[in-house]
Amino acid sequence: MKKFTYYPGCTLHTKAKELDRLARAVSAKLGVDLVEMPAWTCCGAIYNTNTDDLASQLGPVRNLARASQFGDTLVTLCAACYNVLKRANRALVEGTEERTGKRLLDFIDEPYDPKLKVVHLLEVLRDEVGWEEVKRHARKPLRGLKVASYYGCLMVRPHGVMAFDDPTHPVMLDELMAATGAEPVHFDFKTKCCGGYLVTTQREAAVSCVRRIVDNARDVGADVMTATCPLCHYNVDALQQDIMHDDPDFRPVPILYFPKLVGLAMGMPADDLAFDYGKIDARPVLRERGLLPG
Repeated sequence: MKKFTYYPGCTLHTKAKELDRLARAVSAKLGVDLVEMPAWTCCGAIYNTNTDDLASQLGPVRNLARASQFGDTLVTLCAACYNVLKRANRALVEGTEERTGKRLLDFIDEPYDPKLKVVHLLEVLRDEVGWEEVKRHARKPLRGLKVASYYGCLMVRPHGVMAFDDPTHPVMLDELMAATGAEPVHFDFKTKCCGGYLVTTQREAAVSCVRRIVDNARDVGADVMTATCPLCHYNVDALQQDIMHDDPDFRPVPILYFPKLVGLAMGMPADDLAFDYGKIDARPVLRERGLLPG
């Protein structure tokens, strides 16, 4: 087993804890041990770019300093956490001392090792496990299932800092889906914003964002969508109910957190795959494709 320090973040620790448990279980079957770092706190949820607001950086910097004491890699599964922690880490290493650096580290009074890297679990699966190993574990390949891979905006932007994949046409999640035996579909809206936290203040704007994404996924023939982030998962899943309420002709597309599809391909029991999590049930289409018992 390869051990990695793991930062779950607030959503996976609370509202989406079923997805957290599933991701850890799937990772373990692939030889990856996600060891939750002790005493972690909220990352701040949004990376603050105000140069005169050092206090906003205390959350991510404190987490980075603590994580650096347990290894050289910090793994997360949430696009928002990934974005905030990676950008804060970059600022610590390359930013001005006035902005970050010595002032923040002196304030939190904890050691920090600048060798620390922040990565998403997808990168671990690609670089440490490898797609061929995922294929080997896929005892029940997802043949016949067309999947639209939704990355969202925070995974890939700003590209100069995140360097996750191509900022307009990322393929990492598509490659993972192909390794499970599924068919990735060309999806133009794969990096469009789902509305993010606007769901709490301007819900109609978030619904509009989700409508465009789902319509595009359906138009290209996707049976389901998959996501890299529990927050994106929530918006795209839950807000489809709003759309159906206003438009009876709207046809929803289920969205599944990516470890769920990996676990399904690995032959994990359906009861262990958290299919009850979410609003749009994916089980009917999975049964139609012969991937779940009738």
